[in-house]
Amino acid sequence: MADDLHNPGSLYDRDIVAWSEQQAVALRARKGGDNALDYDNLAEEIEDVGKSEQRACRSFVERIIEHLLKLQFVDSSDDRAHWRGEILAFRNSLEDALTPTIRSRLPAELPDLTARQIKVLARKEILTESAAVEARLGDGYDWAQITDPDWYPPTDAG
Repeated sequence: MADDLHNPGSLYDRDIVAWSEQQAVALRARKGGDNALDYDNLAEEIEDVGKSEQRACRSFVERIIEHLLKLQFVDSSDDRAHWRGEILAFRNSLEDALTPTIRSRLPAELPDLTARQIKVLARKEILTESAAVEARLGDGYDWAQITDPDWYPPTDAG
């Protein structure tokens, strides 16, 4: 991390979230100066860059979970190829957007994201036995399953 302080560009290239958080702290710590920079608002905007990246990755994960749930628990053989294609596309987008910081934070959110997707699909009447699905999945899919381009759940529908 010390190298990153002397060469912020390298951290920027590797992990935009960590960079944005570091830069926001540095801007807030700076006092006064003759230039007309609004350090507090600049820090807020820079921090928002990282938050936006995290929201995008969270959204990709939610879409992956949604389609994994459909594959596993919805009896619709006509839609399976489409759902697999969606999962693959969202996994690719997630992989492109992941930073080390996001990769370290998102796995802890998987149980909540799974529970939310089960509720959404139940409200849409796509999952009719949401309590049974929750009982079967427990905390849901793990990070390796979410990100493995070749993993798909066993089919329980039918």
